[in-house]
Amino acid sequence: MKKYFLIACLFFAGNCFAQHPSNAVKLVQYIFDSFQPGTVKMKTGKTYEQNLNYNIITNEMVFEQNGKFAAIATPENVDTVYIAGRKFIPLNNQFYEVLAGGNKPLLYESTASVSEPGVSTGYGGTTTTSAATSYQSLLRDGSAYNLKLPDGYNVIPKHEFYILVDGKLEKAGSEKRLAKIFPDKADAIKKIVKTNKTDFSNREDVAKLVSQLEQ
Repeated sequence: MKKYFLIACLFFAGNCFAQHPSNAVKLVQYIFDSFQPGTVKMKTGKTYEQNLNYNIITNEMVFEQNGKFAAIATPENVDTVYIAGRKFIPLNNQFYEVLAGGNKPLLYESTASVSEPGVSTGYGGTTTTSAATSYQSLLRDGSAYNLKLPDGYNVIPKHEFYILVDGKLEKAGSEKRLAKIFPDKADAIKKIVKTNKTDFSNREDVAKLVSQLEQ
């Protein structure tokens, strides 16, 4: 109990939301299919073991304790989060996955927009509530954190590659963008992309490319 109280004080953000886990539920609003054992390393050097997952609707690192969920309250105090062999770092009040290290690391942003069920117009049609309204309604009742979203809600995932250059995020989702970030390696980028048939929608392909550039 003492350990849980300490962790709760460090991480707790807003209310805790209770939910009964079910293996049949697909976690469409989270990166992982289930909450995974993970490690949170603080900038003080302390580490905490928690069941973790990343919520792509709220852009928060969420931990689970005894069937309740809450988000890390102060990501700026976190150095690194490790989940299932994957590494995440906080930046701009959200978390990015590190796909490749080096002086200019490759980061992967996972976010999502939300649409909720349409409302009947009375003429045989429906209207779709805006993503902003859907997001706010999910936050108000805590549904964004639950394992299962309310029926009819659709999550549209979005991903973006970035290179971290001197503390600034530069988009890196194409050969042209990478050549702009690595101007002295433009020819090498072109050659690697052609040889490997790099698919810029594939995270492994892009990670492999950037790793080669940083060698």
